[in-house]
This record gives sequence, structure tokens and C-alpha cells, in this order.
Amino acid sequence: MYQVNQDGECKNFQVKRKEFLQLFENREPSLIGMEACGGSQYWARELQKLGHTVNLMAPSAVKPYVSGFKSDRKDAIGIFNAMLAGVRKVAVKTEAVTDLATLLGIRARRIRARTAKVNMVRGYLMEYGIVMARGLRQFKNSIADSLLQLERAQASNMVKEEFKFLVDEVDKETEAILRLDREINSLAKQCKNFDHFLTAPGVGLITAATMCVKLADPQVFKNGRQFAAYIGLVPQHYGSGGKNVNTTIPIKCNKELRGLLVQCAQSIRRTKNKSSWVTQIEDRKPNSVATIAVANRLARRLWAIASKGEDWKRMDINFG
Repeated sequence: MYQVNQDGECKNFQVKRKEFLQLFENREPSLIGMEACGGSQYWARELQKLGHTVNLMAPSAVKPYVSGFKSDRKDAIGIFNAMLAGVRKVAVKTEAVTDLATLLGIRARRIRARTAKVNMVRGYLMEYGIVMARGLRQFKNSIADSLLQLERAQASNMVKEEFKFLVDEVDKETEAILRLDREINSLAKQCKNFDHFLTAPGVGLITAATMCVKLADPQVFKNGRQFAAYIGLVPQHYGSGGKNVNTTIPIKCNKELRGLLVQCAQSIRRTKNKSSWVTQIEDRKPNSVATIAVANRLARRLWAIASKGEDWKRMDINFG
């Protein structure tokens, strides 16, 4: 822990976990900098209850301020220097938003697990000459017939039982995902901007709930452009000598969040009565680039919705 008092005196000392909150009790309100790592949201909420101000910062933003080999002392100094430099903060989530974020994370992992099992079944059935179309809907519609074909194939009873077990696992995952969807919807309705997000075109329940988590404090981002860049919808660029060159969109980003907004953009582009801003983008850009550009514009507008607390249609939005 790195501490600086009002006189500018610096102290660096170790604090045990069980003594951490006791150190800040009965103290004057202080500014506390922390890395947004595991458990940081809990500690930030507890410190705020004691009257302190907490600046959570992403580890990637703190790393440039840590010099030399890693140690607790150098990490603490790096966090202090990053806070002085004013790096972008991470929003401190309330208990309700934390619950929502947790359920969204569990849902995403269950979807990945279900997809893996569906692909496993499809892949192994092909070894017996049974070909299934891609997609969950096609899987549900054709799995019963595929298992009947497997009964006629020269496969061992153990193989047939394992296939039935995998299909049952897919059904259980689907039921769990539907249960999570209902709970996520119930929790998201308690968030102040959830109904406002649903007024945006292409945005459904899961995307709106995700925006309630990511934009719990929209003022963390200076503007909509910074939020779109955070998601990974802005091309990377490099420059030297006053010349800047744009490249591709970044590989390192929150791909699940970007994927949600890309799906929203695809839904917007498929509608018959498109808005003028969508048609203008499509007229100027190739197909794949236009999808990213629509997702970029949607991200900026969602930030504006959270910042102003208004519906989509009633807003006079500045895209800066």
C-alpha cells in the first residue's frame, strides 16, 4: 500500500486482508486508487460506505506506470502515478449491477458450453454418415431423426448412450439459459436506463442488460467515441511526423460485447424501413465495413442515451 498524506509525505507498507477496512475506518474522506482486479468491486463499495472516493483503474492502464520487475511496492507506486496521470476510471458497480454482470457472464459461458456440445454431437455423427445442418434450431429439429439413424448404424450401445447423454445435456443447458434470461430481465428492469436502451433499434433484452452494466456510469467515458473505441469498433491507427494511418479494428478487445453490437447492426441493416443515417453509411462503405460503422454509431448513441437518460427518438445527439 502506497500512502501520501496532506503534507506530501509518502509511506509504503503492507496491509493484511483482514485489516484492510479497519485501516480506513474513522479517517477523513480520502482518494483511493485501486486496480480493477478480482475483488476490487467489493472493496470499492465497502470503502465508499466509509465515505471515501475510489478510483478503479484497468490493469492495462496502470501497467505503463510500473517500472522494473513486478513487486507489490512497485505496483502500489504505479497505481499512485496512474491516478495522478488521470487514466480512465472503471465504474464502481452497485450490488444490483454486480448481480446482473454475474448472471450475464454465467449465461455467456453456458452458451459456449452448449455450442461446444452441439458441435461435438454434429462432428461425431458425421463419422457415421449422419450430417446435420448448422445452428441450434436445425439441431433441435433434426436430432431425433439423427438418433434414429444412429440406432440403425453399427455403433456400440455405449456410443448410443453417450449421444443421448450429450443431447440431454444440451437440453439442460437450454433450460438453464432460459431461466437466466428471465432472471436477467427481472434484474435489468431495476436499472434506470434499461427501458431507454430498449428504444434503440436492433437492441434486445440481453444487449440492453449488458449496456446497463457497461454504462453503469457513462461519465467514465468522455464521449461516445471513446466508448466505441473501448468496445473495439474504432480502427487502430499509428502516426509519425504528423501523418496518421488507420488500420483494422483491434484484435484485443471485449469480443463478446463487440459481437453483441455487430449483431444489433446486422439487425438494423436487415430492416425494410431504414433510417437515413444507415443508408448513408451503406452508400459510402463496403458491406462488412458498413456493419462495423453502424455498430460504431449505435455504440455512440447508446452512450448518449445513458448520459442523458432519454429514449432514442427524443434525443438530439451529438456524435462527437
